[in-house]
Amino acid sequence: MISIFKRFWPWIVLAVTGTAWGLTFSVTKMATDTGAAVIGIAFWQTLLSGIMLMIYAYIRNGHIGIKWRHLPLIAVVSLTGVLVPGLIFYEATRHVQPGILAIADTLVPMMTFALALFIGLEKSSIKRLAGLIAGITGILLLVLPDSSLPDQAATFWVLISCLGATCYAVENLIIDAYQPADLGPIRLSVGMNIFAACILFPVALMTDHFFIPQFPFGVLEWSLLSIALISAIGYSSFVFLIVTTGPVFASQVGFMVTITGVLWGVIIFQDEYSGTVWLALIIMMAGLALVTPRKDKTPAPPLPPSGVKPFPSPKE
Repeated sequence: MISIFKRFWPWIVLAVTGTAWGLTFSVTKMATDTGAAVIGIAFWQTLLSGIMLMIYAYIRNGHIGIKWRHLPLIAVVSLTGVLVPGLIFYEATRHVQPGILAIADTLVPMMTFALALFIGLEKSSIKRLAGLIAGITGILLLVLPDSSLPDQAATFWVLISCLGATCYAVENLIIDAYQPADLGPIRLSVGMNIFAACILFPVALMTDHFFIPQFPFGVLEWSLLSIALISAIGYSSFVFLIVTTGPVFASQVGFMVTITGVLWGVIIFQDEYSGTVWLALIIMMAGLALVTPRKDKTPAPPLPPSGVKPFPSPKE
């Protein structure tokens, strides 16, 4: 029994991590559907996630290990990987079904490859170019047919979510190029979330988007706590998979995130999708498979992993 568990535990961790991360699309929609302000939601999510990851890093190492010289990098990747795409995502959940956003989020590794190819960090590859074309085709299948999305607002926000995917791609390349060896992905994520919370707090106050969670907890409060827990635990599990099984195996979590993101929407919101949407999902999965490298290259930390350039081994 123990030997069987040892053999299959990486797959168990992969499945649990991907399934949990896939749940964030639906849980976030539950939070925004309460009518709470998006900036306020983003503030509490980044603050709670940052604190949870900070506690994890401190327990593991006895210190946080973030230095002042790390601040410029943290500020830039927080802007491109947390603030801008996060606010886009939260607002998009008001207008788009969570499963659709899960499919659109698959565009991240494809955009990362496209940008890396454009600036000369990646060599042209027929297989990966085919994956990029598949990704574009999948998005077009979502936004062009009238039967795919319920209204024009949803179409607009799917296209805007592609901008969020581009932000994540830029973040991936910045981290790959500039992350110092003494700043592992967990600590970098701590810095990104705390920095984002520090920016969002005054903005939320000035825009009257700030709110204080109520006790006893309601849907909003439980949703915020769930998002933070899933983000912190899922991210830690993802890094654990990278260290113990290798980055290529760990990068397969992206498939689980997308598929379960769609299924959670069906289970929680009874979402129904047209045949075009299911076709887009299949094409996006094929594109993700083609773009994901087969060599031992570690993907950058954000969800979903890109695997475009070698990423420093996690050192926490």
